Amino acid sequence: MDVPYFSQNDHTLLETTSARECTLLLERARDLQKAVSRRMRDLNWDLYSNWDGAAVVPGQSTSSRGPIFGLTIPFLRSREQALSVERMMGRDGAGQTTAADWMRHPVIELRLTPDAFCVELVVSPSAWWDQRNLVGKLSLPRHRDALRALLGRADGDLRIGFWDGAYLSDFALTSRQLVRSGALGELMTTFGDSQDWMRAGMWYTPEDPRLSETNIVPEVCRAIGTIYPLYQFLLWTSNNNFQSFHPANAWMSSQREAQA
Repeated sequence: MDVPYFSQNDHTLLETTSARECTLLLERARDLQKAVSRRMRDLNWDLYSNWDGAAVVPGQSTSSRGPIFGLTIPFLRSREQALSVERMMGRDGAGQTTAADWMRHPVIELRLTPDAFCVELVVSPSAWWDQRNLVGKLSLPRHRDALRALLGRADGDLRIGFWDGAYLSDFALTSRQLVRSGALGELMTTFGDSQDWMRAGMWYTPEDPRLSETNIVPEVCRAIGTIYPLYQFLLWTSNNNFQSFHPANAWMSSQREAQA
């Protein structure tokens, strides 16, 4: 029988020991990061490891403002794209005297905690530029329909919601529930950009057979493949720019037109 890539003991260790001190566990996480990165390059996914820091980040997650019991492997837009977005966000010195800040961007992270392993897209309130882009995009009916269709094609167990923290919230809904109930529009009306976390991910209990030593890389890439279209849908780029449709920006545009 194939053995788990991360054992129950690995999960339990994170409850009692700082992730920074778990040398062997960090090494296994780095090996996973390298293998997944190679597969991403083969698939031409526009995702990159943490540019200005460690590829495996102990004790920190985009899902939480504070430290976590666990470790993460973050993947996100390129450093050049990140610095460009941060300059538009008004971050002084971005790209000159400061490093890019991965918390200000949508992140697809692999996260190992005492109770779970997850592959999750997380857009924190600090990534408000991309959050506002999504809100602006969803102001258009055809893009709301496109999002429903996208979720309809996703894995039915994809967990979606607006909570914060490294745990799985009881308020998380599956993509299957959202599509079948037609509750997607109602859910989005509760979202406060620049205030709430937005997240969508696949969650696995410790020693899930899908995360065995021989299968974890294809399973993780399958999960990222489920999430990646959502990431592309909301990510601000010059070709996916809906900032002017955000309610605040739309009001400002109408005021400028009225004064012209």
